[in-house]
Amino acid sequence: MSSNPCTSQTGLYCESYGNGDPMLFLHGLGGSTFSWRYMVAPFSEGHQVILIDFRGEGKSPKPDDDHYSIIEQGDLIHQFILEHDLKNLTLVGNSYGGAVSLLVAMRLCAENPSRLSKLVLIDAGGYPDHLPLFLKLLRTPIIGWLSVHLLPAKTQIKMVLKKSYYNPANITQQQVDAYAGPLASPGGRHALLEIGKGAIPKDIQQYINGYPTISVPTLILWGEDDRVIPLLIGQRLKAAIPNSRLEQINLAGHIPQEEQPDAVIAHMQAFL
Repeated sequence: MSSNPCTSQTGLYCESYGNGDPMLFLHGLGGSTFSWRYMVAPFSEGHQVILIDFRGEGKSPKPDDDHYSIIEQGDLIHQFILEHDLKNLTLVGNSYGGAVSLLVAMRLCAENPSRLSKLVLIDAGGYPDHLPLFLKLLRTPIIGWLSVHLLPAKTQIKMVLKKSYYNPANITQQQVDAYAGPLASPGGRHALLEIGKGAIPKDIQQYINGYPTISVPTLILWGEDDRVIPLLIGQRLKAAIPNSRLEQINLAGHIPQEEQPDAVIAHMQAFL
C-alpha cells in the first residue's frame, strides 16, 4: 500500500495511509515504522493511519546532541499532533512508545481534551522498576557505550528480538535488516545511547501520579510471555488508568503486533 505525503516541521520521518479519524502509532526502543507493517492495511480502511519514527530512530534525524530525553520525544509528538490538527485521535504505543504515549495522553487530556479519543498501550513502559535488560545496559556508564559500539548492529538486534519474542524461530532476516540499518547508520549508535540515558524522567513519580488523569477509554494489550516488561506493569497501568481494560495476547512476547498481529488487530478493532 502506498503512503500519502506526510511531512512535519518537527523533522520526524512519518508515513500516512488512508482517510478518516487518525490513528498515530509509536514504536518501541530501537524500532521504527516497520514495527507497524501489519497494522496499515486493516486500519487504513476506515482511518488515517500515521506511522512516525522517534528522533534518533528509523529514518528520523540522528543529530550529535543530547536532546533525546523521553520528555523531549513526547514534546515532538505533541507538536506533531498540533501541527497536523489531529482530532478524535487514537494513540497507539508499544514499549518505549507506550511510555511516550502516556506522557502525550496526559498532556492532551489536560490541555486539549477534544483531540484524544482513545489510547492503546501494547506492553508499555511506565514505571522505573522492572526495566528491560537492554535499557539497563544502555544506562550503565562505559558498559552501555561498549555494548552499542563494539557489537555489530545485526548482533544487537538479534539479541533484543530473541528476548522480545515468545518464539524466536518467527524472527525473520527482514526484521533484523530493517532494525539494524538505522542503528548502523551515521549517528544511530549515539542516538540509541542518548535515548536510553533519557528514557526515565528525573521526576517520574510526578508523571506516574498523573496516570489517573487519563480520561479516555484505554486498551492495554500484553504479550502473555513478555520477558522484557512483565505483565505486572500492565496490571499496574490498568489499576492506575480509570477507564481501562487489560487483555493478554497468547503465544506472544514483548512485541505482539509483530509476533501475533491478527490477535492484536482483532482486539483493537473490537475496542475501536
